[in-house]
Amino acid sequence: MKQLLKYEFRKTWIAKLIVLGITAAAEIAFLIGVALGDDNKTGAALIGTSVPLLVMIALFGVMFIGIQSVVVLHRDMNTKQGYMLYMTPRNSYQILGAKFLENGLSLVLSAAAFFLLGMLDVTLLFSRFGQLDQLWEMGKRMLEALNAEVELNTGTFLLLALSMLASWLGTVSVAYLADIVSSALLNGKKCNGLVSFLFFVLLSALMGWLQNLLRTPGMDFTAAMLVQAGVAVAYSAVMYFLSAYIMDHYLSV
Repeated sequence: MKQLLKYEFRKTWIAKLIVLGITAAAEIAFLIGVALGDDNKTGAALIGTSVPLLVMIALFGVMFIGIQSVVVLHRDMNTKQGYMLYMTPRNSYQILGAKFLENGLSLVLSAAAFFLLGMLDVTLLFSRFGQLDQLWEMGKRMLEALNAEVELNTGTFLLLALSMLASWLGTVSVAYLADIVSSALLNGKKCNGLVSFLFFVLLSALMGWLQNLLRTPGMDFTAAMLVQAGVAVAYSAVMYFLSAYIMDHYLSV
């Protein structure tokens, strides 16, 4: 399993380096803007541009890592690239398990890095520009007006990030299953792509329905986020076993 995991990381490290490079460039622009100050036109422009850019990089970077994992799986099952992988003395559960594990670790590590970077940048802004405290207080009051039980703090953001990350992991696991069904059961069939896409949409909607079903009306924010994350992780486990079973019995590479 260790060798399979290293192999999966090697296949995706270039794309991760690209995301890291873009993030570093945006962060450098942000730090230069903070150093110059918002009274300086260049500094204000750099802050105004780099902050939303960093937010978008964080969101789309994590999404990209998950999508890339699905693309690699599809390529392994449908091109000559995957022949050597399936010729190794490993069963489908091990091969797919390495892909799930690599994707999960990559998502967690990248999300943690972006979260910590975001917290550091927000702290830097608050320490550099005291007037931002007013915006923070305004945001807290707006959030309290929407939900009096939710406090705007690091824990709230962490729980929200955890829930979103687990849900995205569940979505990627559904995409794994849909792609495996397409390659193993529907390969060469008419409307293969459309059927696989509808299958993906249906299973994704089912996960969302289960998450909402288990979130009772009286549940507080912390419990709701943990339930949503727990459902997504359990759903991912079910998708893994179904995917590995289909690969093991029906996939011909």
